[in-house]
Formats: sequence, C-alpha cells, structure tokens
Amino acid sequence: MKPDDTVAHARLHELPRGPVNRLISTLPRVFVPAFALLFFAFSICFAVAAVVEFALPILENGDFLQGLIKGLHTGVVALAVYELAEIVHEEYDHEGRTQNALARIRRGVARFGAVVIVALVLESLIMVIKYSQENLAGFLYYPAAIIVSAALLLTALGVFAKLTSVPVRAASE
Repeated sequence: MKPDDTVAHARLHELPRGPVNRLISTLPRVFVPAFALLFFAFSICFAVAAVVEFALPILENGDFLQGLIKGLHTGVVALAVYELAEIVHEEYDHEGRTQNALARIRRGVARFGAVVIVALVLESLIMVIKYSQENLAGFLYYPAAIIVSAALLLTALGVFAKLTSVPVRAASE
C-alpha cells in the first residue's frame, strides 16, 4: 500500500460530522446520566420503602420478624436497582475515553448477573423463613424453583464468561 492509499483508506472510515452524527454523539452525554440518576432515585425510593415496610409491622404488632421479612424483600430490590444505576454510570459514562466494547459488556453483564443471582437467592431464603414460620411447607417448591433458576442463571453466566474470555483477551493484546 502506498502512503496515499493509507490516508484514503483512513478517510473512508471517518464519519462525516453532520448534524445527525453530532446528535448521535451528544445523546449518550444526556441519556447516560439521566438513566443513572433515574435508577439511583428509584433505589432511594425502594430503600425508603424498605425502611417503612420494616418499621410498620414492628410499630403496629411488635412483630420484628415480619418486619424484617418485608423490609428485606424491598431492600433486595433497592440493592439491585442501585447496582444497575452504578453499572450504567460506570460502564457507559466515558467522557470520550475509548474502551473495548466487548470487555465493557462482559463486565456489565457479569456485575448485573451477580446482583440478580444474589437477589434471587436472598428472596428464596426469605420465602423459606416465611413459609416455615407460617407452617406452609407445601409451598416450599416456590423457593426451590427460585434457587434452581438462580443456579441456571449462574451456570449461564459462567458459560458467557467462558465464551467471551478468548475474544476479550485477543482484543486487549
């Protein structure tokens, strides 16, 4: 290849800076912080609701365990939504820094998958405690199904990590 061919080839891959391309490059600067802030606000709302749901049964009936179970339900959701806000902020807000898209997606999927798996396991644990206290042993197949789905999700996350590890290593070298 001649030097002139290299310059011409590089120009072919440059995007023209028209109004549509400027809009496309500007939208993430607006939407990423907006979505991160939205998810963060939702996580605060869920956290406040978790505290209320924890305190209400204690104040009404003096039932600490019922308050703990109800508060944990909403607290787990608050944690998952907060983690989603953090992932959106950290993984998509780059301020012009170039990053490997596959590595970014891999990291985001792994973090969010881990949060979902923990939330599912905690939810099943809460259900086991609730059903055992209310003598509803016949309903224990619900938490068992949740644990099985968390195990399948963990397996799928491991397969995803294994299948994407080679392309990420090759792209970083």
